[in-house]
Amino acid sequence: MSLLDKGNFVKINESFILQSLDVFQNLSRIQDQYEKYDTDTFMNEVRDTVAAKYLGFTHINTEKHGFDARRKSKNKNYDFDYLEVKTASFNAKSWQATFNDTNLEKADLFSEPNLYLALSVWKSASDLLFIVYGKSPLLGQFLREKVERFLAGNGVRSTQSIPISKLVNDFGMTVFAVSKTPNEVFDLFQMQNGCRTIKREAIKSISEMREKP
Repeated sequence: MSLLDKGNFVKINESFILQSLDVFQNLSRIQDQYEKYDTDTFMNEVRDTVAAKYLGFTHINTEKHGFDARRKSKNKNYDFDYLEVKTASFNAKSWQATFNDTNLEKADLFSEPNLYLALSVWKSASDLLFIVYGKSPLLGQFLREKVERFLAGNGVRSTQSIPISKLVNDFGMTVFAVSKTPNEVFDLFQMQNGCRTIKREAIKSISEMREKP
């Protein structure tokens, strides 16, 4: 099939445009109020903040570089705990945490006990279905191996994608249901490729989220 033959072209829907612009105007007022004019960055910050707050983090990073959130650490060996937030769409073919342009320093930090990972899965702009959350030195080892392979010339770009099943089954992370019940999230996993191996016991309600030092 030629590239010119690909796609699904439909007639422009005037009602869709008008309703969407009406929503965007309200969004623009918030952007003006907080001086956050890059819309993609604004949306990412909102979603990262929502996930971070659910997980008990208190401060969000408003700059591009660095981790996404932090809080005071309960571990006496560290001043802060840090959080890296990844986002996936419910409509994606697979749900996975994607790390772009990871370097060895960042990979090694994921082996530290004060760095956490969250993968939030959203159905729409505001419907957060669930969050996969946790930490593991095995995650840091995995990322380091992938980066070393890239540096050895065995890849075009240092990008690593980790499916939910690996985060849960191999790295011991927990799924926290947010707008769905744990049973409903488990049912979603049974219909999603790559998620059927996740056991029901690995899924909890977000109200059960209790962070241990």
